[in-house]
Amino acid sequence: MVPRSGLRAVWTVVLLGLGAALPAPVAVAAEADTTPPTAPANPRTSNLTCTRVTFSWSASFDDVGVAFYDVYHDGQLMTSVRGTTRSTGLTVVPGATWGLYVNARDAAGNVSQASPTVTVTVPHCQADTEPPTTPTGVTATASGTTVTVRWGPATDNVGVTGYEVLRDGTAVGSTSGATTTSFTDSGLAANTRYQYQVRSRDAQANRSAPSTPVAVTTGTACGTALCSVTRVATETDLPWGLATLPDGQVLYGRRDTFELVRLDPATGTKTVAGRIPNAAGTDGEGGVLGIAVAADFTTDPWLYVMHTSAADNRVVRVRYTGGVLTGTPEVLLTGIPRNKYHNGGRLRFGPDGKLYIATGDGQNSAWAQDRANLAGKVLRINRDGSVPSDNPFGTPVWSYGHRNPQGLAFDSQGRLWEQEFGNNVMDETNLIVRGGNYGWPRCEGTTGSCGEPGFVAPKHTYPVAEGSCSGIAVVRDALYIACLRGARLYRAEISGDGLTNVQQYLNGTYGRLRTVEPSADGGLWLTTSTRGDKDSVPNNSNESILKVELGR
Repeated sequence: MVPRSGLRAVWTVVLLGLGAALPAPVAVAAEADTTPPTAPANPRTSNLTCTRVTFSWSASFDDVGVAFYDVYHDGQLMTSVRGTTRSTGLTVVPGATWGLYVNARDAAGNVSQASPTVTVTVPHCQADTEPPTTPTGVTATASGTTVTVRWGPATDNVGVTGYEVLRDGTAVGSTSGATTTSFTDSGLAANTRYQYQVRSRDAQANRSAPSTPVAVTTGTACGTALCSVTRVATETDLPWGLATLPDGQVLYGRRDTFELVRLDPATGTKTVAGRIPNAAGTDGEGGVLGIAVAADFTTDPWLYVMHTSAADNRVVRVRYTGGVLTGTPEVLLTGIPRNKYHNGGRLRFGPDGKLYIATGDGQNSAWAQDRANLAGKVLRINRDGSVPSDNPFGTPVWSYGHRNPQGLAFDSQGRLWEQEFGNNVMDETNLIVRGGNYGWPRCEGTTGSCGEPGFVAPKHTYPVAEGSCSGIAVVRDALYIACLRGARLYRAEISGDGLTNVQQYLNGTYGRLRTVEPSADGGLWLTTSTRGDKDSVPNNSNESILKVELGR
């Protein structure tokens, strides 16, 4: 039997009776272990309290041996335990609903696919039926077609967790935390009177009575960055990638049905253009992800798609003629690690004509620092899938040290901006440089070992609770950032090599925002992701595709 660690043994054999021997021992390099463990099975919980839960699972199997199990909730690493351990206690948050799962990892760093997910709803430590006090001092001020609502903080016997803003009796937005006491309502009709009220809430969904209404009339024209939002279409599947074609039509992907859909912006009519073959889900974030078209699409109509397969994440291109997908997709790049979460997925053509690809770390943070692995990277390839001669490492890798980037956009100077999910502390907006190392897993935002030589610092960070941002877009050198958990749209002005005047819009108005893309008329397209990423069930959602008109 050949050992799988250390050097392969080669023995000297003495030929009895002949007095001869075979040649001296030869040291042969060990065979690399590239086989991941099997996925852990039978995950389960027990001993649930308002602060702790026991999470258990059945053993994985590996050709060498399982070294560690990594335990996650909803894509966030909670803890790692030895491979001999099958159960661990976890700290939980009262009132939270989490999806727990586990991956196995061997000594060579190969990571299994995830176990099934176990949903746990944590009880509160004590029953609370007392609502917070009603906010007071509510004011509403109009600037063009935007209204800013402000109020005084409420109080609660346990604690205020946020506020809900009502316009003409209907909730139109929310804020998180007891001290966030303002809200901007954008995209309103001109010369129109509105009434606003605010109510407070606590962790157990007790709500105060609405405040006394205050009235305000909007101005004659939009005077702010965001002028109007129109729901153009609805979706039962999750719209992930989106691209505007030269004729103004829009193509978007249905992540979990693997279809590409043509959308008429004028009428909202949707037509299925085709289905991506060999696509697969991951019971999480995988499926049909980013899509992109090159500048010469009219004369060379290739549609570029990143999708998950049963074995990996990959990039393909397929002809789009006569409004439908035609022919067999051409595979450009394979071998991008896949997992339940952390698949990345955004595609973007640069002004250099190259295709840039955002890849997640595949739930193996060590891969982000391994330049020989395609996970946790921004990749750059030619249109035919070959490696450009000026790539820094002679491979598709353009930058590395990324956790789960899902946003790519170029500014007017041809510089590449990237948006990246943090684990549980900070999200990042990065300015990508050739060969740059962005620090993950040793650095998350500005926390951790961020001072190590060679790490590129982010240009802006966001608390995960106010971020978990996915897509980004640049319009007139303003960066727009669509956030999932934060349920808001950030706008930041690009100034020099930094970001200034960071503002929030649509805070809680449309729920979780996944994708933001420039529209043909200088506005934005936005897609929602209300269901989240806890499964890959097709047609199991209630999503919107929104058109945003921009002002100054």
